[in-house]
Amino acid sequence: MLLAGCLSPTTAGWGQDDGEVKVDFSTESASATSSLGDEKESFDGLLPIGCNETRTLDNGGSPVKFTGYMAASHFYETHDQLNGAKDLDLVVTVSVAIKSMSMNEAISVDGEQIPRIQVKNWNLPLYPETGAGNIDLDEVDMDSSSKWFVLGLIPATENILYGMQALGEWHQPIQIEGYLVDTNKSASAGYYSSYHEVNDNCEMKIGQNNIESVYLMVTSIKFEDSVITSNGDSSDEWVLGDVPFLGRAGFVMFFLIFGIGGAVGIFMFSKIAVEKAASHSMEVLVGKKAMAAVSKVKSDMKQAKSSGMKSSKQRNAEARQESLVEAEAKKEWPKPAEKEIVDSPSLAGFDLDSALQSGPSESITSEFGSKTSSAVATSEAKNIASQASSIPQSVSQQRSSPVTSAVNVSSVTTAQSSVVSNIESTTSKRSHFSSSVPGSSKPQQQPQKKVVKKRATKKAQQPEPESKQETTNSSEEEEEFSDFSF
Repeated sequence: MLLAGCLSPTTAGWGQDDGEVKVDFSTESASATSSLGDEKESFDGLLPIGCNETRTLDNGGSPVKFTGYMAASHFYETHDQLNGAKDLDLVVTVSVAIKSMSMNEAISVDGEQIPRIQVKNWNLPLYPETGAGNIDLDEVDMDSSSKWFVLGLIPATENILYGMQALGEWHQPIQIEGYLVDTNKSASAGYYSSYHEVNDNCEMKIGQNNIESVYLMVTSIKFEDSVITSNGDSSDEWVLGDVPFLGRAGFVMFFLIFGIGGAVGIFMFSKIAVEKAASHSMEVLVGKKAMAAVSKVKSDMKQAKSSGMKSSKQRNAEARQESLVEAEAKKEWPKPAEKEIVDSPSLAGFDLDSALQSGPSESITSEFGSKTSSAVATSEAKNIASQASSIPQSVSQQRSSPVTSAVNVSSVTTAQSSVVSNIESTTSKRSHFSSSVPGSSKPQQQPQKKVVKKRATKKAQQPEPESKQETTNSSEEEEEFSDFSF
């Protein structure tokens, strides 16, 4: 991406709007307009100083050359006038620090010979603040072993301005050509002065301080294998994002085809390799026969799916859908009419529904758990009690008959005592549960008569069938309903 120019540094634009610089250049005169400061500034009457035929510096002539190894650079989108930027500083778009040497020497620089500069602050184009590194420009003086150029570059054309983006790559051999600036006024820092000199190749010489800081109107920049010209017509013209052999467009296509395509291909290859490794491990664990059976099942499933057979998931989903439809349909159906329930007195004792719907045998009862009672006194219990109370009367009638035998008297006496004891136990138990019959304030008690035992003097006669049957029935009923303790 860096080679394709996607991460190239940004610089000022070309023009007269905010953030732009424009220079009208010719070898005879030049003018510049800058909007990189707080306000728009114009500079007229600038004189380009070049190398004439006598290898002296004068107005016009050939461009002056600055050759060496570029160690650092800085791009300007704006200039901070509060921190000292002024005059032609506002027209400078890029500043560079170049160690002076020939082009061949710069190409051969390698390893520890590479000059490294740590830039702390470069607000002023001609005076960078540097720190740790094998070169500190603040410390360069007449005793230094190396010679340096610090150039404030002013683009002479639009092509030069955008070509300066190549200077974003540090540590490369470079040769910059251009013209010094003179104003026919008192000399000041950065402008041409009488002590500036060139050699026979029109290359700038460095004075006794071993460092030269000047403004330069750039007309061309040469690298090891490319060049930036004023009009951009050179056969080896540098282009942003240009890549050797492939070119910019070729590099982008190479990245798309071999980069993204290769990544997809590697992913598919790795996926296939993982599947083969997993298949081999499974074959070792379960055996070849089991693997063959699994493969056959898979093929059968594919054939069934292609023939239209539904899977279990699909069938379950359809079943759930049908159940939802049926549930919604049931909600919309009318409710069935309630069946009329017919009371059946004959089954009230056996059918729970009939017993519940037939109602109680009495209109008012004392229910279990109420405030007045903890038991229920029903009409059936009162009928049994009345039958028990009628037994002593029949026994007394049998006792008054002269033909009663000793056996019958004893049996009647036993029956009477049995009945009386049952009545007493029933009465006592009912009193224990504190049950009361509605309409009566006291529990009902039966009068008891003394039983007179007589000796048998005659042969027992057969009692009347009626009284005998009544006594027998009464005994059986008492035996059946004698205990109500449940």
